[in-house]
Amino acid sequence: MMKREELSRIASVKFQKALSDRARAVTPRVLAFCVMAVSLVFTLAVTAANLRLTYVTDSDGARQLVVSSEADPARVMSLSGIEAEEGDHVYYTAFSGNLATLNIERAFTVNIQADGQEYPVKMAFGTVADALERAGITLEADDYTEPALDQLVTVGSEITVHRVDYQDKVETQSIPYDTQYVYTSLYFRNTGRATTLQHGAEGQQTVTTREKYVDGELENSMVVDVTTTVEPTDHVVKTYGAGAPVSPLTGPDGTTNAPASYSQVLTGKATGYYSRTGKGSSGLGLGYGTVAVDPSVIPYGTLLYITSTDGSFVYGYAVATDTGIAVQKGQILVDLFYETYAESVINGAIQVNVYVVG
Repeated sequence: MMKREELSRIASVKFQKALSDRARAVTPRVLAFCVMAVSLVFTLAVTAANLRLTYVTDSDGARQLVVSSEADPARVMSLSGIEAEEGDHVYYTAFSGNLATLNIERAFTVNIQADGQEYPVKMAFGTVADALERAGITLEADDYTEPALDQLVTVGSEITVHRVDYQDKVETQSIPYDTQYVYTSLYFRNTGRATTLQHGAEGQQTVTTREKYVDGELENSMVVDVTTTVEPTDHVVKTYGAGAPVSPLTGPDGTTNAPASYSQVLTGKATGYYSRTGKGSSGLGLGYGTVAVDPSVIPYGTLLYITSTDGSFVYGYAVATDTGIAVQKGQILVDLFYETYAESVINGAIQVNVYVVG
């Protein structure tokens, strides 16, 4: 019986011989196929490493999965069959691990009414201002929209553009005059008498009115400027006023009221006079509130207060500035100055009290 070691050696030799025979039996065609198989496996492995799974969706509910190495959104959409249209917004996001998403936010139509025309625009989101920009519509300074520019648009949004224009109109208008009354007790004998001292005259003014038009329709108007070109002249009337003094002069207390204190009271006849000389015998001027006296009785420059003895007529405060023959002869106590001849003869002679104030 052969030993175990000898048997093992014989079996190894036979196996090696069989392998050698098998190798000599492989044809060149089989070898080429093996090389191609190995290359294909390698290529597939490399390609699989670069593939990306992209989940394509849109806001209308469409769904598609794209397996591709493409990273360009336009190419991916083309492969998915889900395409973006005018105004659509495309969101593409790539994640790690060869994953990506592409979502298409579908645009809706927004209608804009402006300048008598309709402008439909497609947009997926934005404000009224964005819609106007997309339509190429501009606003002037005071134009406005409904809804407001900062409002978000939604499906079915309607936008109206309101055009605002202004027109200025300038008109010439008259300014009515006022009537002023000068009261005097000079007319105590005829209280219904009135004398026109100055005739009134209307003035003129230019009035600028601004009219606001919205979409060609007048909405409102307002006065924006008034300029007086000719001042009106007051109508001045002298009329009776009980106790109203003729003289505008005031007493020591700064009013035309009767004096609270005086040095003496002289009673006598008063008349009226008028002169164009402008100055009295004292060299002082003449006007309402100046009187002629006997300077030996009442010195020039003396402040007086004169009223009728019954109080119905008040000349008021006066200064002695002039003299005359009648007063020097003692025929009258005082001659009262008036600025018109007509007034100087109205009352004729009248009994008065002359208060010597200072």
